Amino acid sequence: MRLLAIIIAVMLAAPVLAQTKPGAQPVEAPVVDDAESRADPFRDPGRALPYLAYTLGQLHYLAYACEGSETQQWRDRMIELLELEAPISGYRRDRLIDAFNDGYQVEQRARINCGAEAEAERRNLARRGAQMSQALLNEVLD
Repeated sequence: MRLLAIIIAVMLAAPVLAQTKPGAQPVEAPVVDDAESRADPFRDPGRALPYLAYTLGQLHYLAYACEGSETQQWRDRMIELLELEAPISGYRRDRLIDAFNDGYQVEQRARINCGAEAEAERRNLARRGAQMSQALLNEVLD
């Protein structure tokens, strides 16, 4: 089941990387160079899924704020993740939901305007999601 969730997460990150408006110049994502980005936060399996849920929450807020309230793509992906990884109520499910909501709220406080900055942030988050998915996949395959 976990492998299926990982494959879904990788597939979900790809559309954000491909989403640019016709005729728009691609915006280069800012390079973040801090200790957190250099460290491998995915070595602990207990942290990887909540971190992925957090990232989905951030992506959900950006889509909701910039594309409108009908945009539920990332929330739907979170629901799929919950169905696969934590279908029964309990600590694990609550932890994933809390991480998603935390990601949403953090992004909500940080993001005021949509545009090039928000698009660059979406690309960064998509890359991070793809990295997390790959790390989870490697964990399953090793």
